[in-house]
Amino acid sequence: MLTATNGWRRGAALAVGTAALMAIVAGALLLVNTGSTPGTTKSETFGTVALTPCCTLSPLLTRAAERAVVSIEPDIDGATATGCGVVIASGLVATTEAALGGRRKVRVVPVTGRLLVGDVIAEDRDSGVVLMRLSASLPAAQMEADDTLGTGTSALAVAMQPAAGGRAPKPVWTSATVVSVGKPSPGASETSMAQITVQGASVPAMPGEPLVDMHGRIAGILDGASGSERSFLPMSFVVGVSDDLETMGRVQHGWLGVTDADPEDSTGAEVVWVDPHGAAAHALRAGDVIVRVDGWRVYSAADLRSMLYVMAPGTRVSVEVVRGRSVLRTVVELAPSP
Repeated sequence: MLTATNGWRRGAALAVGTAALMAIVAGALLLVNTGSTPGTTKSETFGTVALTPCCTLSPLLTRAAERAVVSIEPDIDGATATGCGVVIASGLVATTEAALGGRRKVRVVPVTGRLLVGDVIAEDRDSGVVLMRLSASLPAAQMEADDTLGTGTSALAVAMQPAAGGRAPKPVWTSATVVSVGKPSPGASETSMAQITVQGASVPAMPGEPLVDMHGRIAGILDGASGSERSFLPMSFVVGVSDDLETMGRVQHGWLGVTDADPEDSTGAEVVWVDPHGAAAHALRAGDVIVRVDGWRVYSAADLRSMLYVMAPGTRVSVEVVRGRSVLRTVVELAPSP
């Protein structure tokens, strides 16, 4: 069972398995070269340095990240991949609907080349997140959960491209620069989830491929791509959804009982309307700008929606708002979503 999450980012806060230990030991070996323009991709063999125009990851950090990423091949007897997935617990892989090609049972191949079978446990159609159980255990990813990725920071994407003849898949690393955090991807609907959007080389993207920060931690999985832009569901959100899928087979949503919008001149979520009988009826008012929930920064209305998406009804959350020139803090017990 995954670690239960009280808030959307907490599920990814724990370092998992040996990958975490390897990353800590290798921290001193991390080298970051800045000032280059992302634009090309260079592939390296398993466990070597991940080298791109903007960044370099040490062999141990590269190895830890690659061991937690798998190639997904819908045809059990073939070797044509449709996407990637991330090992979030020893026998569980999180990915997206687009990576599965509509299948409920797929072939899963880690970077070592070991052939496994993945069975879909459940999927959340609203977010597109799918949870699979593997036929054997694999090392779990170390996941980023402390908001180290911000606008202008460097990141890497890694995809597992299948090799002919049943050989191990080949990791392909791509440079990227973060262009937005906590907002929907460009062109998304008003009900879309908050994402991490990056810009880098215009190379073929694979659904479910992970975004890796400069500490070798998995920060998100690919949800959409257009040209040189890629949008990733934050890993903490993915883990929160996966936790509900594993334990209940569906995602429970908490609700503040407000409608909101992006403020004109600041980050956060501006309250437009408060349900007089809702959870926040006696705590929030129209015009308040929600800037933090349980201490986590709120970047936008979509970001607030993503946080509440994986919080169960009955959860008591601390809400920090800007009201006029004052900053106020209150506690709200979430209601079930209507």
